[in-house]
This record gives sequence, structure tokens and C-alpha cells, in this order.
Amino acid sequence: MSSSETNEGRRTILIVEDEWLVATDLMHMIEDIGYHAHGPAHSVSEALDLLNEAEVDAGLLDVNLRGETSYPIADAMAEKGLPFAFLSGYTSDQLRPGFQECPLLSKPITIGALRDRLSLLLRD
Repeated sequence: MSSSETNEGRRTILIVEDEWLVATDLMHMIEDIGYHAHGPAHSVSEALDLLNEAEVDAGLLDVNLRGETSYPIADAMAEKGLPFAFLSGYTSDQLRPGFQECPLLSKPITIGALRDRLSLLLRD
């Protein structure tokens, strides 16, 4: 059973963001555009636990998480074949090599940019 069947037909988006206000806004926007928000995770270990506990359809990963980076989460999602986008004030050329071609949503995130990116990630 896919996660979309367990969340009232909505696809599930894993949120990895260590800033409480940004995470809350992001979760509200995700719900407002019709997806189910899972999380937020505030650290790499918390995100990996959430990723292993529930089926998700995609992820939105803040690059910097209080001294850690979300690259291990991105690796785990890629291993599972799950799409993701990074969230950052960085530009793509500032990401670690191997991740510079990954989708990137620039902060501050607008609901329109979020809707468009999720639609592309999920091919809606």
C-alpha cells in the first residue's frame, strides 16, 4: 500500500528543517496545496528514523541542520529511489559535488515555487 493510500489519497512529503518557524510554515504550505507533511525532522538521525518508519513519496531537505548537513538523508532517499529537493539560501554550485544537479528551492520559499517543485518531483 502506498503512502498516498494511507493519507486520504494525499502523497506524503518528508520535511527536514531545523528552524521551527520555517518548518511550521513549510508544513502548512504543503498541507494547503494538498499533500501530507511528515515531520519535521530537525537532525540527520531524526530524519533517517522518520524515513525508515513511514512511507514517503518525496522529501524537502534543508542543507544545513545545526552543524550537520542533510547529504546522508539525500543519499538514503536516493537509495530508496525517492525524489527530493534541497532547501537553502545557497546556490546549487555551493552544494557538495555530486549534489549540484539536485533540485534546489531557494529560501525564503513561496507557495507557488513549492507547488511547482513538488509537482515536478512527483510528476503530478
